[in-house]
Amino acid sequence: MKNIVKLSVLCAATLSACWSLSHAQEVHKTGEVKVTAGRVEQQLLDIPMSVSVLTAEEIRDSSARNIGELLADVPDVEVGGDGSQGLKRIKIRGENEYRSLILIDGQKVSEHKSMSGPALLIDPSSVERIEVIKGPASVLYGSDAIGGVINIITKKGSKKPFEAEASVGWNGAGHGWSESVSLGGSAKGFKYQLDAGYQSHGNIKTPKGYQKNTEFRQKNLGAFLSYDLTDNFTVGMHADIFDSKINSSSWTYENDPDSDFFVKIPKWRRDKISLFAEVKDINEYLTRLRVDGYWQKNHKMMQNYVSQSEKSPKSSMSVTTDSHADNRIKTLGSSLQADWQLGDNNFLITRYEFSQDRLTANTEADFAMSMKMTGMPRPMLDQSYVTDRYVKGKETTNAIFAAMETTLPHDFSLNYGVRYTWVSSELSKATSFRNGYKTTPAGTTVFNNTAVNDSGTPGSENNSRPVFNLGVIWKGLDNTSLRAQWAQGFRVPNLQEKFLINSMGGGTVYGNPNLKPEKSNNFEIGARYSTDLMDIDAALFYNLSDDYISTEIVGDADSGISRYVNADKAKTFGSELSLNLRATENLNPYFSLSWIKRKTEWADGTSTYASGTPEFTARYGLRTIYPLFNGKWTTDTYLRSSTAKKSYSLSTKETTRIAGYTTLNFATAYHFGPKQAFSANFEVLNITNQLYGYETSIYEPGRRFNLKLTARY
Repeated sequence: MKNIVKLSVLCAATLSACWSLSHAQEVHKTGEVKVTAGRVEQQLLDIPMSVSVLTAEEIRDSSARNIGELLADVPDVEVGGDGSQGLKRIKIRGENEYRSLILIDGQKVSEHKSMSGPALLIDPSSVERIEVIKGPASVLYGSDAIGGVINIITKKGSKKPFEAEASVGWNGAGHGWSESVSLGGSAKGFKYQLDAGYQSHGNIKTPKGYQKNTEFRQKNLGAFLSYDLTDNFTVGMHADIFDSKINSSSWTYENDPDSDFFVKIPKWRRDKISLFAEVKDINEYLTRLRVDGYWQKNHKMMQNYVSQSEKSPKSSMSVTTDSHADNRIKTLGSSLQADWQLGDNNFLITRYEFSQDRLTANTEADFAMSMKMTGMPRPMLDQSYVTDRYVKGKETTNAIFAAMETTLPHDFSLNYGVRYTWVSSELSKATSFRNGYKTTPAGTTVFNNTAVNDSGTPGSENNSRPVFNLGVIWKGLDNTSLRAQWAQGFRVPNLQEKFLINSMGGGTVYGNPNLKPEKSNNFEIGARYSTDLMDIDAALFYNLSDDYISTEIVGDADSGISRYVNADKAKTFGSELSLNLRATENLNPYFSLSWIKRKTEWADGTSTYASGTPEFTARYGLRTIYPLFNGKWTTDTYLRSSTAKKSYSLSTKETTRIAGYTTLNFATAYHFGPKQAFSANFEVLNITNQLYGYETSIYEPGRRFNLKLTARY
């Protein structure tokens, strides 16, 4: 398997020479793809950033059960699952999940009480397109966009009076079913969309067998309506609900007869309502004015259970923690954007943004511990108590930015901008009360609604910061754009990192109100080339980051107590390469390759390249397309490869390793009927039944078969 990975990387590197690239799944010409990564709709060739796009056709033909699985092949995007197949989080260019901004229709999905960052709380059946911006995008998108941005754009009607689509699918990873239906269209100035979907999947089937406590289900419902009051004035609304039930586990605990572990999330739901109004062509200078407002609620209920016992000839000990959390984040947000055409050569975007996250969280933590010595009639230590915690806080953000594109002589254009952000963080309430007892040889202590200090410390903090970007594009050759960019990124610590005490997941982490915002500087050069014969997209990047938030041990190294500090720096450099060839009318060979090196440095002088990011990842294969019985038959035979991931822990001074892998996969689809409105998609993935994983707690599915049937009208 190692030889296959090395051969794969060598072949890709030889073909690319000194190129680097970004996304290999595109079957459309790059020059035809339109994106909104620059906050306005543009051709991909005109974007100064590295952007990958998943189109409506790719999403429709995919058997992916969630957004994470859709993004698994985007270069320099890592997918993790926290021991679950139903819960996916994203890392971009080696940056952790908190440094990758998740947007739905350009509006943030917030998280303030989790060790793993924001989750992708939307079903693929609701999605029209996904844009992945790689590298700092804080000028256009604000805090958290150090690694990049995932902007998920939902379906919003069509140009026809009526369209309908329905699908049903079987997924062999967890022997699960999915169903979805959508209706949309436009008539007499109205545009509308209705979406609904449901999925239910059992325990994941790996090459080692089924992994318990990994089943999940999810459902979604969405509605969109807009009306053109005039040819240039549109108002509209969008409402959607995503509800899920997710379980996760760990092979380590399953293989240990003296321990038990599981996480159950009986409810993780996102509700959202948004309104907008847009006016175009107001005068010769003001080309567009748009106002947006939204309300969003993110509600998570979670149980985290850990039980461990240890026996020896002289003693025995057992420890059990059973924590139940009920976290709610309510967000109010609004924005006002004005687009200006200033003469023939200058296009300016100005924007004001406001958002406020309100967090309320209840946690009930049950703790039991018993330690006995052989031959003694009573335990040396026996304690059992319940701690009830309650916290309440808010984070308020105001931001303004201006981004300009200036057309220069000789086919050059300049992109430059600035954003200023003000963030106010406050924890207004933090209480903890304990009930139970603790018995030692010295006596028994009874807790009867006793106040304890282990939920957090109320306080407030203000942060403000400007960030800048500067980029240039040259389009002096046909079908080609060359780009170079410098961009700054920053991230304001969330409420958990500043004020809370978190004991979920083992150990205890204290907040630090003196934390500074994380910041970074990114330098990048790239090229795009698109013709009828091929698409090429390339990028080389170098990122310097400082004041990274990490944790440091407090007191005894075995205490399990730590706190957040600004302790880390990181230097990340790498390249991305994709090549999509239309060799003949029927054959489409392609490959994508990502190479990344990341050096993490700590305040004590320790540094390492073992930062948990694989050095090489690749996807490469051959697509075919043939006419068949008045329909279209397509195939895709491909391999996915990744080198090993190594992670160094400063607290334990140990390096863990997750092995690399190469999987063989095959997908085929037949599109038939009037206007090829019907399709049958079949996949067999991980054909060789390779044992591999993205993390240590769970393996990815083994050999499985997926089937999806879709009908459109």
